[in-house]
Amino acid sequence: MNEQYPLPDPEKVKQTVAKLRQTRLELQEFGIELEEIIALLEKNIREQRLKRIQKSKEILS
Repeated sequence: MNEQYPLPDPEKVKQTVAKLRQTRLELQEFGIELEEIIALLEKNIREQRLKRIQKSKEILS
């Protein structure tokens, strides 16, 4: 029941780890870009709400 699997080639392991690190960095960068987009959208929504409130105030005045 104890099957022995061959050890992977050390060079292949090194390449795989390097690719995974690169992918992790790319995902982190993408996450930051998404956060910036979300922040811009939230700012836009706040500005629209403020304009609607100001417009409503003008109508009531």
